[in-house]
Amino acid sequence: MASQHLLYSHFLSNPVAKPPCRMSNAKMYGFFAKIDPLKVQNYIDSTLNLVATDELYFKGIGEYALLTFTDIEKIASLTPPFSEQGWMQETDIIIWLPIAQVEKQGTDEDITHLYWYPAFICVNNIYALINGRETWGYNKYLCDYQMPSSVEMLTDFSVSLDCFKHFSPSSKLQSQQLFTVTKNTATQTGGLLSALEDFGEQVANLFAGDHLGIDLSLLKQLLSGFVNPQMDQILFKQFPDGQGDKAVYQAVLHSPSEIKKIHQFKLLSGDYQLHLQQVDSFPLAQMFGLQLGSQAVHLPFYIKMDFDQLHATQILPT
Repeated sequence: MASQHLLYSHFLSNPVAKPPCRMSNAKMYGFFAKIDPLKVQNYIDSTLNLVATDELYFKGIGEYALLTFTDIEKIASLTPPFSEQGWMQETDIIIWLPIAQVEKQGTDEDITHLYWYPAFICVNNIYALINGRETWGYNKYLCDYQMPSSVEMLTDFSVSLDCFKHFSPSSKLQSQQLFTVTKNTATQTGGLLSALEDFGEQVANLFAGDHLGIDLSLLKQLLSGFVNPQMDQILFKQFPDGQGDKAVYQAVLHSPSEIKKIHQFKLLSGDYQLHLQQVDSFPLAQMFGLQLGSQAVHLPFYIKMDFDQLHATQILPT
């Protein structure tokens, strides 16, 4: 399309910077939660597969999503002149779906790539929201949150958003708690770094019972990718027209996170629970099959790292 060749205007007061950007001292806590593959596939079909072709489409894999809370101490663009403008702190809370890219030739279908899809993401500042949505296509929303200030002193995790708890003509936008993650026991955290080498295998074993039909080495590469050395992200980016009926832009993008340095890694001991509320604006039970009320989460971990978020490239339409 001709619009793809227009130069983007970084006019005065426009807060959109250029990638890549460096994330320093990112402290991530992660948990694997059981999901419903049919509901996940419906979500994928309503986003990524809107631009699928007869030769290429996307499907969810397995029965687990990854929930992360990440406190990034410092983010700055690496591209002048934006690299000279300053830096920010950012906190991301994300639900990641493991995604397979399927290519078809006649009746044959092959899984050619595995991605992480940040299907739900909320952040704590407006600059992060605007840049994430406008450039990469992250479906970001503003939130309030609680998370531990230190892995040595673990506390509860929670997310609240300004939204509608129940859709109705009389509903007023106000803050609603969406979910919490709590620890059941007061045991100490797991060993430092020694578990990192085996982490991808441990997570792959969590998925192994799903009989995915995916080569185990490829699965291990996906599931260890966010700690060694690259996490491939797939994104659905769209913008509506002035009536909200048509998309003036709609595409599937790919953006890698390149891990530059791992400062610390721990498997967290003890049992953790995800407690989910029904919120009509963000119906995570309907979207992904997460259980309303409480459900166990698995393989809790902590990692502190530096990474670069690279620019996004378009996969579809080609």
